Amino acid sequence: MKLHRELFIAGSLDDLAREAAARVVDLANRSVQMRGRFSLALSGGSTPRRLYQLLTQSPYRQAIDWSRVHLFFADERFVPHADSESTVRLIRETLLQGVTVPDENFHVMPTESGSPEQNAALYTRELELFFGGTVPVFDLILLGMGPDGHTASLFPGHPDPAGIVAAVHDSPKPPPIRLTLTLTAIRAAREVMFLVTGADKAETLAQVFDADINDAQALPAARVSAFDGRSSWLVDPEAARAIRCHSSA
Repeated sequence: MKLHRELFIAGSLDDLAREAAARVVDLANRSVQMRGRFSLALSGGSTPRRLYQLLTQSPYRQAIDWSRVHLFFADERFVPHADSESTVRLIRETLLQGVTVPDENFHVMPTESGSPEQNAALYTRELELFFGGTVPVFDLILLGMGPDGHTASLFPGHPDPAGIVAAVHDSPKPPPIRLTLTLTAIRAAREVMFLVTGADKAETLAQVFDADINDAQALPAARVSAFDGRSSWLVDPEAARAIRCHSSA
């Protein structure tokens, strides 16, 4: 697998959101044309919030056939969907306020009853049924990165979870219990796009860009790519300040 991390340094947070929105539109249209649907795994946080809000506005809203879009989750906190920490709530309050996605196309991670392990198994089964195989092939997975180098709910110093969807019980970032796509699931995607902002992530991002994707000791974000080794990193100038030796798109 030949590794290629594309770096796009946006001039501002709004520029970053516009670039991400344009890429989502392009991927959605190509996926619908080729496969009749667009499977998108979402992440939470303040940076993707801007993207989700922008996608509800013109011209992006009209540029996607939302009836063909299937929304999934890269990870989720193990809290009720109405909780302020829930990514499901974030999506409902942003993206789904402005676009119409059929209810059956909104594939939430179950977190409101049962054990984390039971719900990880339920979501795994949902992915198997939707994708028709044991490993899902998402058209696009949107990810962020924490200052510690975690992505989704894959944290430094933790062993790689097995399977496709895993329960996490000891997250160093609250809340401690979460569900997450595993590295195996993420690496099967057709496209992986990171959105990273903030000076507090600059040194970590530099480590990621210097790391070998096959190094089991590397930060989780450094070990992520699409199926062919590619990943796209859309970052602001503050986050990129330590990696300016790399060319931007």
